Amino acid sequence: MKGISVIIPTYNRTELAKEAVHSVLEQDFSCPIEIIVSDDGSTDETLSALTSFGNKVKILKKPDDCNSQGVSGARNRGLLKATQPFISFLDSDDFYLPGHLQKMKEAIESDPELGFALCNSLIMMDVEQENKFRRWTKKSIKPRDIANLSISTFHFANSNGFIFKKEVFEKVGLFNESYKNAEDTDMWMRINENFKGIHADHYGTVIRLHNLHRLTDVPKQCLLQNHYDVFRNALRRHKHKNLNDTYRVRKLWFLCFKYKVSQWPGFNKVYKFVSKQNTKASVLVAEYPSWKPLEYFINSH
Repeated sequence: MKGISVIIPTYNRTELAKEAVHSVLEQDFSCPIEIIVSDDGSTDETLSALTSFGNKVKILKKPDDCNSQGVSGARNRGLLKATQPFISFLDSDDFYLPGHLQKMKEAIESDPELGFALCNSLIMMDVEQENKFRRWTKKSIKPRDIANLSISTFHFANSNGFIFKKEVFEKVGLFNESYKNAEDTDMWMRINENFKGIHADHYGTVIRLHNLHRLTDVPKQCLLQNHYDVFRNALRRHKHKNLNDTYRVRKLWFLCFKYKVSQWPGFNKVYKFVSKQNTKASVLVAEYPSWKPLEYFINSH
């Protein structure tokens, strides 16, 4: 039976990491599940708390001589230890919804040419002392979105929502640990250059909104430079591989221009102001009726 390795990178997430693991253990999945928690050097009780799961969870401690810091290194250490033919990721502050993994396996096995499948995600936050949910994934998903992850549209690709064949990483390699942000954007684009995907139209994962530290927290200036480097390198690969996709080239040129100009002093102030306003809006949106109980989304799908 083709099982799945679920890789959970974590850092100082004692309670949330346990909830993430529980959401995997509670999956109604017909094949083996290998849960790999890859710690990035936690200094709290995260590791001791996870030992309560016994042999149901494989815990990878960060090597003492490892200088890599961040989600890329943690995911890579998990990938190198994964033994199952399918791979999924789950951030330790997020969780899977019931039935998710079985639906993802059925989606990716629907066509032997597929390298990955990607589902819909929800976001969750505390609204008046009650967990409420809202759709994170954009509503209209087109074939172009699947073929151009992180290029054609926002709010579609996030690491929790994927399932991959292990051979995908054997071909494209590991996450680029030199990026402190946009490492997932870089990976999804490299995968797009080599494999086909499919949209699994179900709600499978939940992203928490919170103010705690994240493995991907980086300064704004570094974020802009990382994105510029990612899109510039994608342009170079496109030319080297003779992919001949006019839409992709135009979008990559636009994104390179956007993230380069955003670093210039005058434009950078504008970027920071807009980013700050968007952050405020994500909090204020809790006042609007778009936030629903989880049952609303589960029962409607």
